[in-house]
Amino acid sequence: MIVLLVMAVLVLSGAGFGAWYLLVGSASNNVLWSVAGKKNGDDTAAVLGAKTRGTWFTDKAVIQTMPDGVKAYDLGSGKQLWATALPGDSSEACVAPENSAGDIGIVAYGEGKACDHVAAYDLGSGKVLWDKDLKPGDSTSKDRVSVARAGDVVVINAAKVTLALKAADGTTAWDPKKFATADCPSGEFTGGKALIRVRGCQVSDFDDPDWGKNWDEVSLIDPATGRPRWTYHHKVPEDSFGELEGRDVISTSPVVLLRHGDDGEALFSLDDETGKVRSQFSPATPSEYVMTNDSQGGPWSEAGAFGNTFVISTNGKKDQNQLSAYDLDSGKQLWKTDAVEFRTFYPLPAAGDDRILAYKSGGSGDNGPALVEFDAKDGTMKTVVEYPVDVRKGMSISARPYWHDDRLYVSEPNPSVTYGDTPYTLVALPTTD
Repeated sequence: MIVLLVMAVLVLSGAGFGAWYLLVGSASNNVLWSVAGKKNGDDTAAVLGAKTRGTWFTDKAVIQTMPDGVKAYDLGSGKQLWATALPGDSSEACVAPENSAGDIGIVAYGEGKACDHVAAYDLGSGKVLWDKDLKPGDSTSKDRVSVARAGDVVVINAAKVTLALKAADGTTAWDPKKFATADCPSGEFTGGKALIRVRGCQVSDFDDPDWGKNWDEVSLIDPATGRPRWTYHHKVPEDSFGELEGRDVISTSPVVLLRHGDDGEALFSLDDETGKVRSQFSPATPSEYVMTNDSQGGPWSEAGAFGNTFVISTNGKKDQNQLSAYDLDSGKQLWKTDAVEFRTFYPLPAAGDDRILAYKSGGSGDNGPALVEFDAKDGTMKTVVEYPVDVRKGMSISARPYWHDDRLYVSEPNPSVTYGDTPYTLVALPTTD
């Protein structure tokens, strides 16, 4: 059991905020500090955790998007620094990209099943910088909203609305519709280290001999202007409505995508500088299911690049998870781990070097989650740090790890745990014993 010292009981005012308990763990148990959540998870289907990704860092704080607002904690002690509720009386967060350039965090939110507003937060003070009504029309479903962040620009897709806004003040950065053509729509966007646009196109002129012909486009977009720096044209078979969508962008730098074809799914990469095909992965997919639980608009947390090696966590039958590694230049699979039920790997490229590190969670028994390292040549796994089983019991596999200044911060805004276990919304972990 984690030895926990109750440091403070903080009662927060504001829409949807209740009592929160700040706890600090013993360093000998490989927990630096932790924040306990409500005993019974919020009755919000706000698709948080995997969906929000809104966990940000400044030089002093880690900031977490919660179901009903944003909270900041001191990096060293875990002491709460501030908390700001979402605008409105019953608003719920739905999408929050993990980029926070300029110490500004972006949160899309709405009431009930809607996701029709977006707000920006000053991560130093918690102040709401601006709040915008998306006015998306008939459909505002959370599942149909994506928020792509690249640098100072936020691109939002909500039903029929596509906006590119400046994160600093919410004003228009550029109009995505101006880059649409008679044959190609505005497209879907994915942010991160770069801004990638994917769109399906079709010749619409009845007088054109190629009328009805389809193709897909993948473009590297200049966040400042909205103009493409390069465009890859992907041919699709006849009678196909396209093989690529915005959700198929696994990584924006390096550019890695998942194609859905009549011959099955296939992973491939594009050259970051030219947009030409860099490699076709072989085998085309490492296991039966290549998918993410993340919201649209951001790169997949299940994948990452370590130098020239690209690793991706996938599932097979019976929820058996494995990690696979590919050479980005050749597309050749280098290795893959054994498939294990209910285990999940989250690669940690933010560690900043070519060491292939990952956060291993899930599983069962007496083992807790762990920071693990893989041999680049053969995939041999070794444990770097093992964490208490209480961390696993207090957080589901929807929790996401974030590497910052040689620490791990594991975030799950709305944990759901087994009766009797303590739920944790945020845990700070060391990366060395």
